[in-house]
Amino acid sequence: MNAVSIGPLLFSSERFAAIVGIAAFLLAGWLAGRFVDQRVSVWGWQALVVGLAGARLGHVAENWQSFAVEPWRVFYVWQGGFSLAWAMLAIAILAAFQIRSARVFAAALATTALGMATWAVVLQLSLSAATTPLPTFALERLDGQMEALTAHQGGPMVINLWATWCPPCLRELPLLAQSAAETPGVTFAFVNQGDDGATIQTYLGEQGIVLPDAYLDPTWRTSTHYQALGLPTTLFVDADGRLAKNHVGEISPEQLNDALASLSH
Repeated sequence: MNAVSIGPLLFSSERFAAIVGIAAFLLAGWLAGRFVDQRVSVWGWQALVVGLAGARLGHVAENWQSFAVEPWRVFYVWQGGFSLAWAMLAIAILAAFQIRSARVFAAALATTALGMATWAVVLQLSLSAATTPLPTFALERLDGQMEALTAHQGGPMVINLWATWCPPCLRELPLLAQSAAETPGVTFAFVNQGDDGATIQTYLGEQGIVLPDAYLDPTWRTSTHYQALGLPTTLFVDADGRLAKNHVGEISPEQLNDALASLSH
């Protein structure tokens, strides 16, 4: 599973690599500030703010049609959605306007390169290449029938692991339910972890959410099968029943659309 768990905290591999890369960048900038020029350290903090802002605004610009429908989602940074290319462009522009000393420029370039290298290495080490097959054990559907997820093998599939006590699960559930209704070529299986049928039925009824293929998994067997470290986890399975991609944490419309597009290729 492409995630890193530290105590009670759960990070996707991408987010964990970004955090470590930023920490390495700031540490290198601090050291350069002490031993080369204090301006390097000051520029590093400015570059972090400008880079993050550029990365977010660049992502929004690239997906403006989606954000135009729900403009408040610009501030939903916990969902992810940052463009590395736009971040680097913003940082380069900041450096061009602020740095005049060749010595400071060389140090700033070195700290940036170190941060990028750290990010790349951590990302590769934390990503999993596993192509886990669909589980063969039967689960109880919300309608009371018993069925294994392999019953849907033969076409692309999205498996969402969720629970009613999980706030990010509930925030993303309407999006996934809508996508399930609008994407007839893909099976969406909503596998609840730990709740009983009555609790699930009550919640879905109160919210007016319709899940076409909903399953009960009281002992978290599906999470164990896929080595999921937390909820929500969304699994993207190819037509052969092999795990092609996974997303840990609340998923955004852009991330969902990109993952669905990759399943069709």
